[in-house]
Amino acid sequence: MTGGGARSLHASAPRLRAIVLSGAVVLVSTGCLPAPATAEGREIASLYTIFLAAAAVVAAIVVGSTTWAILRYRRRSDELPVQTHGNTRLEALWTLLPALTVAFLFVAGFIVLARVESRSALPGAVVDVTAFRWGWSFSYADQGVSISGIGEPGPEVVLPVGEPVRIRLGAADVIHAFYVPEFLFKRDANPHQTTEFEFTIEDEGTYRGQCAEFCGIYHARMPFSIVAVDRPTYDAWIAEQGGSARP
Repeated sequence: MTGGGARSLHASAPRLRAIVLSGAVVLVSTGCLPAPATAEGREIASLYTIFLAAAAVVAAIVVGSTTWAILRYRRRSDELPVQTHGNTRLEALWTLLPALTVAFLFVAGFIVLARVESRSALPGAVVDVTAFRWGWSFSYADQGVSISGIGEPGPEVVLPVGEPVRIRLGAADVIHAFYVPEFLFKRDANPHQTTEFEFTIEDEGTYRGQCAEFCGIYHARMPFSIVAVDRPTYDAWIAEQGGSARP
């Protein structure tokens, strides 16, 4: 290998290490997310991965170029380096690329937000959820079923999988928050205000939730559980609670 080739390889090594490190950060950070259990959570996880990958690319460029400049020009000298008084093409490039990146991330975020906030014409279940110190109340208005619980282990409610579930969320006293980690979703429960949102659970199972807004001394003792089952099992559970299935 010639001397010039060796110097070029040596100079590019820090940039390569920065790119590899940034990629590792993306993989590790993405792996820290719980596996999304809802259709909306899957959309959010994909958006998060896109944002994280874009941040890793920007970090690799900035850190790599900065490291290269430090190592390449680290020799002390009293001589004034060559001065460049403007480069229109370069300036246009570093203005256009960030603008396009921000525009792309804005559009991607807007699309996912619209999907997460969308409402179905006929949800599989409509549940009125009220948070209070220190528990939860779940009321199936259309079926005449109500489940409440205070403290551990919290109330356990059943919902159908593969169908949109509409939650009408409120609070009886102070601000609380409805949070299920596997749904990748958190929404504040405010007094004197009803907040509506929907999610579609894709996999059967039990998902633990928790109040995620500090609301007082027993804030940590406000769990609840969502049990996702198929439609026949859900209808049977509603009947066992003394309610009626949706027509």
